Amino acid sequence: MRRSLLPMPATVSRVLLRFGRCGPAAITLLLGGCALSTPPQHADLVAQALPANTRVPTTWAAGAQHVAVADDWLKALQDPALEVIVAEALAHNPDLRQAAARVEAAREAVKVVGARLQPQVGAQLGATARQDRDNGSFNSSFGALGVAWEVDIWGRVRAQTAGAQASAEAVALDYAYARQSLAATTAKLWYLATESQQLVELAGEAVAIYERLLALVQQRRAAGKDSDMNLVDVRARLQSAQSGLLTAQQAAAEVRRSLETLIGRYPSAEISVANRFAPLPPPVAAGLPATLLERRPDLLAAQSAVLAAFRQQEAAQLALLPDVSLTAQGGRVGSGLLALLGLNPWLAAAQVGLSIPIYEGGALRARIAIATAEQAQAVARFGGQSLTAFREVENALASEQYLLNRIPYDERALADRGEAVRIATIQFKAGQRDILWVSRLQAEQLGNQEVVVRARAAQRINRIQLHLALGGSFDARPAAIAQ
Repeated sequence: MRRSLLPMPATVSRVLLRFGRCGPAAITLLLGGCALSTPPQHADLVAQALPANTRVPTTWAAGAQHVAVADDWLKALQDPALEVIVAEALAHNPDLRQAAARVEAAREAVKVVGARLQPQVGAQLGATARQDRDNGSFNSSFGALGVAWEVDIWGRVRAQTAGAQASAEAVALDYAYARQSLAATTAKLWYLATESQQLVELAGEAVAIYERLLALVQQRRAAGKDSDMNLVDVRARLQSAQSGLLTAQQAAAEVRRSLETLIGRYPSAEISVANRFAPLPPPVAAGLPATLLERRPDLLAAQSAVLAAFRQQEAAQLALLPDVSLTAQGGRVGSGLLALLGLNPWLAAAQVGLSIPIYEGGALRARIAIATAEQAQAVARFGGQSLTAFREVENALASEQYLLNRIPYDERALADRGEAVRIATIQFKAGQRDILWVSRLQAEQLGNQEVVVRARAAQRINRIQLHLALGGSFDARPAAIAQ
């Protein structure tokens, strides 16, 4: 069993050790309190988070260029219309706006926790009036200014503040990854919309082809040169093509609505999309596997979550130590009775408080156990996300090479299928082939065209997924900047 990096629950001996290390409270106040524990380093966290039999290789198994990952991939796609759509999504996507609001809330939460390190100043003002039927009226007033300060000798509040800061950093990094994911999803939907538009055009071509074939068969049937069988078959193919056109149009409208919803528009399926794909840039540089954990915002967010859990667990341990507080109050009381007695209406008081937990039914130790378990969860979550990230990169790299090798075969097959249709059509007109032979070749040609369209779309969508998986940014700023 590997040694755990997680701090063990506090014991009496550890509490006393910290007490002795800090020394007298007066010295502690001068020095600013006990220092916080050192959090686990990145390398130690990775070793703890990943299973014992997992070793991060020095190179990607799927193969790739091992130079640094480049940012600004959106501009590299050389599609100005896509850049406009992505900008619109970043400005108006509702989910991204929610994520931005969570960042602001997390930052303000740090201020709330950190405020406990500062003295709390408050004022009280009041006045009373009494009417006595026999002795007349009596009026009094008071005003006081108070200062209270929880002296963070052991660092419990500072640990909570550091935990809140780490949580805010995690939320900000999650927002940074949300921006990258939104840009990638928008680009992938853009390519799907282009694919669906081409499939609609292809379905329209199929209808036109079978309409011409049906007209030709009808002419030959009227002249007694063709059979009813061929006539019925071509007519059935035309009807299937017309049904396929409606299906393609429906699918294209659904993709457009998805894209419109993503960028914050009403889903009316009216957005204009490209009819053809822009040229695909050269292959992507993938960097080294180990650098992925230091580059992807979602993984850095998970690492910050571990640090936040570490600090919360430390704060739970420090809650076993005494709390020290200082209070001071001064003010003036104005009263006719005090004036008659000749008493001084100015009052001042100061107090030093010490709160020592003696028995609380095991609640403090239960909180330590909860914080320890939550830290273990955060470490395990970081390990799971790391393995998922490695898998995403390996899949995308393998698909990149697979599609790069496959598409030329599809394109050559399409060219040969087109030539076969051309020859069969000539032979049919010369009476050497029947219409069923030509129809079958036409259907196979249309199928090849659809395969090529989908493969080209898949190649571009996989390229976007690879950029996202590698932690490359869609703009010039690094993806892992917490915004």
